[in-house]
Amino acid sequence: MRPVRHLTSNIIDFGANPEDASRRIVPSGAKDEISLAENALAEMQTALANELSEKKHLAALGLAVAKINHDLRNMLASAQLISDRLASGSDPLTRRLAPKLVATLDRAIAFCQSTLTYGRAAERAPIPSRLKLHQLVAEAAEIVSPADIGRIPIINSVPRGFELLADNEHLLRIMVNLFRNAVEALQGAGPQPGLAPQVRVSARREGANVSIEIEDTGPGIPPMARERLFDAFQGSTRLGGSGLGLAIAAELVRSHGGDLIILDSKPQNGATFRIRLPDRQAVAAD
Repeated sequence: MRPVRHLTSNIIDFGANPEDASRRIVPSGAKDEISLAENALAEMQTALANELSEKKHLAALGLAVAKINHDLRNMLASAQLISDRLASGSDPLTRRLAPKLVATLDRAIAFCQSTLTYGRAAERAPIPSRLKLHQLVAEAAEIVSPADIGRIPIINSVPRGFELLADNEHLLRIMVNLFRNAVEALQGAGPQPGLAPQVRVSARREGANVSIEIEDTGPGIPPMARERLFDAFQGSTRLGGSGLGLAIAAELVRSHGGDLIILDSKPQNGATFRIRLPDRQAVAAD
């Protein structure tokens, strides 16, 4: 009965969150009847997850286009900042910034190409790999607020040896969107009285999860805005904002089987977002 119970528990687990690719059954590869059922279930889950994703995005075509525009604008805005600095003259800083300009433009081009290739804006399933979080945070910070250009410092408090299993490109986009959200809030409203403008990133392991926190000293999130904070076009708290950055970040976190929440912050302390991801590195080690 153990294989049957495995099938039953997987169906229940998948049904609770079809967007989480890690919940799809992995067939054993054997040739018995139960294994055939596993293969059929795996195909059905993949088809159902793809169908749900496509229906969701086709029903909100305007949202899909806006999401593409939002991420491309972020990437190209960073490229523009760097290119402006490069245009000011030739010095050692130029040699350091030039590769970052090229990498940012390459990322924008690749994002555009992948969208055109698949003809839809559905996010691909995460492809987890072992990555060093400190280096990824540093890369995201350089994209949003480049050294010697950005006015809002992003302090990287993640331990240098901190590793996890996650999709590198997805996690980079999550960080860029959250960093940009915090930086723009600080640029628009300034820091809390008596605090310096800054964004701080930290990470730790909590049981079976990895917890990443992004904390800023900005105006914080009004209580009325918290309920729909991660809904596209609904969650922006600043004038002119689309509210897409947090929606994109939350969607990518969910695809990893995790969640993104805003913590209850103390008065005059800014805002703190927490990303919680399953610690698949610890599971792999076991």
